[in-house]
Amino acid sequence: MALRATLWALCLITMAVFATWQLRGGHTGIDADILSLIGQENAAPNGPQTDIATVRHLLANDGQQAIFMLSHSDRDTLETAATDFAGRIAALDGTQTITLPRHNDNRFADLMALYGPHANSLLSPSDREKLANGDAETLYRRAIQNLYSPATTLSSQSLKQDPFALLPAFLSDLGAKLGTGNDVIARDGQFYLPVMASLSPDLRSSGNDQKWVADANTALQSVTDATPGLSVAKTGQIFFAVAEATRAQSDVQRIAIIATIGILVMIGLVFYSPIPLFGALLVVGSGLLAGLAAVVAIFPAIHAIALVFGATMIGISVDYALHYLVLCSAAGSPTDRLHKIRPGLSLGLLTSVIGFGALSLSPTQLLSQIAVYSIAGLIAAYCSVLFLLPLIPARDVRPSSPIRKLHDGLQAILGKTFAPIRVRLIASAAIIITLALAAFLIPGNNDIRQFGHGNDALISDAGKIADILGLGGSPVFIRIDGDDPQNRLETGKAVRHALTPLIADNRLGGMIGLSDLIPSITRQTENRGLVTTGLYDRFGAALSNQLPVNITAPDMDAGYLVPDEDAAKTLPEITLLHSGGSDIIRLRNATDIDAIRLALADIQNVTLINPPTAISDQFAAYRLWAWIALGSALGVAAILAVLRYGFRTGIFVFAAPAGAILFAVLGGYVFGIDQSFFTTMALFLVFAIGADYVLFLAESRNSPHDDDTRLAVLLSLISSVLAFGLLATSSVPLVRDIGSVIAIGLIGAWFLAFWMTAPTETNHNTQTQNQRGQE
Repeated sequence: MALRATLWALCLITMAVFATWQLRGGHTGIDADILSLIGQENAAPNGPQTDIATVRHLLANDGQQAIFMLSHSDRDTLETAATDFAGRIAALDGTQTITLPRHNDNRFADLMALYGPHANSLLSPSDREKLANGDAETLYRRAIQNLYSPATTLSSQSLKQDPFALLPAFLSDLGAKLGTGNDVIARDGQFYLPVMASLSPDLRSSGNDQKWVADANTALQSVTDATPGLSVAKTGQIFFAVAEATRAQSDVQRIAIIATIGILVMIGLVFYSPIPLFGALLVVGSGLLAGLAAVVAIFPAIHAIALVFGATMIGISVDYALHYLVLCSAAGSPTDRLHKIRPGLSLGLLTSVIGFGALSLSPTQLLSQIAVYSIAGLIAAYCSVLFLLPLIPARDVRPSSPIRKLHDGLQAILGKTFAPIRVRLIASAAIIITLALAAFLIPGNNDIRQFGHGNDALISDAGKIADILGLGGSPVFIRIDGDDPQNRLETGKAVRHALTPLIADNRLGGMIGLSDLIPSITRQTENRGLVTTGLYDRFGAALSNQLPVNITAPDMDAGYLVPDEDAAKTLPEITLLHSGGSDIIRLRNATDIDAIRLALADIQNVTLINPPTAISDQFAAYRLWAWIALGSALGVAAILAVLRYGFRTGIFVFAAPAGAILFAVLGGYVFGIDQSFFTTMALFLVFAIGADYVLFLAESRNSPHDDDTRLAVLLSLISSVLAFGLLATSSVPLVRDIGSVIAIGLIGAWFLAFWMTAPTETNHNTQTQNQRGQE
């Protein structure tokens, strides 16, 4: 026994060192963004794009940007402060680039290098309309004015490529479509200047996001202190994610500390000795440690919600310790006492592993992390009971213990509720039928906006920035599907044509799609024809006489501009407007969704996507899957129970955790807790713990240590409700709902475990107490 204990202790030490190295060394990050939980099952990069995969792609791109909006009444002061601040942000590890007004002037040369050779194929909508309407002379006169303008920047190369000055009009129109993201904005006597930071893609996964945000806030405070009258606002996914992570970590520490103290006090009131406290801490600590080590070994980052659930492992793993510790010393040697509880302990572990195993099949990494954490933690707690607790001197439960007296009182009350076998069979059937009906009939609410806590200051800043940049309204976008890139560009052109009236009516603030940056080959061919017949054929000779270079009509067989990798190097926006095998059209300030949907009704291969709706629909699909998985786990549990205890008792044993789940569902509904995917997944915990209760009681029924087991189950209930009930105090709504549902379900699990395994003679409990008194 000493050898096994030594080996197991070495394993725990190894796990502690490994977990510390992973977390302290930054090899495993902590993520708190709920949006990072979705869409991870869509792993095929070039497969058909689903709505949720597209949303995730766009959110990932947007998540690499942070926007700071500086404002001041004096423009020069504002620009000076912004330049200073931009330099501080650019110096931070994790910042890739900084965008400031006039700081990207060299981009014009890059754009000319990309677009210049295709100038005759690129027309602004206004120029195209003039050529189509036979008003080419206006464009010819504009070219002459541009030629003799004192501010002209024409070169011989640009004159050869674009003698009629068509490209500046195209770029000006493109700039308007891209929006005002890189300009100083004046409004109501105040100047606003956005400083946009592009972040390293691995900033969050590396665990350095909190440091970046802290350093950025320090830089922001420094420039604010040095510039009286300067106002600042900031937005970006990184700020929201770090705020949620900080709040979740605070909740974890608070819950873990309070739950641990509460459980220690409870054990102290039972044994009046510190030795059982040490044993319980040993088992709980090993469970927490093994769970954490398993998660950091498998996943590159831990979600903060998984950490919160990890804290609740205190309430589960302590059950195993209590099951052993409450056995009286007169029950025999440590090996004898271990032998008495081992069947129930093993069955409880097996059932929990089955339940959490189903959880590990979840399509989201969060639930997979919780499953891995729980399975590893419970196995470690089980091993600690087998290998370490027998080395601890036994201490008996004190008869004067207030919790013992509470236990006796509750047993007397429960004894009055025991029912005949026929009634229990009817109740079991009613539980199974009602649970199935509840799963179908109780409506779910998976609105993503209800899960997070939100940060009022960040939400206010985001609203201000969106208003100033004209990015308000619904965050919808359009996805264009199709195998042929040119067909998608044609579809993009049709979408712009359909939505242009809505932009004119201010029902849509603007839009930008790939076809705006790179027109389709069909459109480029049409433009060449219009330019040739409208300009070169009519005014080519006249213009050529006034130029120092020879000009020639467009070559209709020349190559076309296409959205390939070379184009994307000059225009990074191409990457942002493409996802998998689909093109994306981003909409700004969309205030009339119905009108947009109606305008797109007749265009094929076009999908209007609302990210919050897409995410909520995905969670609704997950919830359906969760109920199917939970039903499967219950089915397996029913088979195991019948095989172990026979049909009638097996049905009772199965009905106890099933009834606990029903109790949690109905209780949550009565208390107004939304039935979301996450609260549905919380039912797995109710199932696992409820199964432990009824299995412990079923295995010890009619045995000499039956009453000890009943006391252990009561202590387990107190510790579990303490741990999970504390989740109900979390500031994160998602965690709060999960904790409430579990706490409600466990109370039902405790009652049903006693009720379903009650002896047929109602005076059995009294006899047991009398026997204990004689001892």
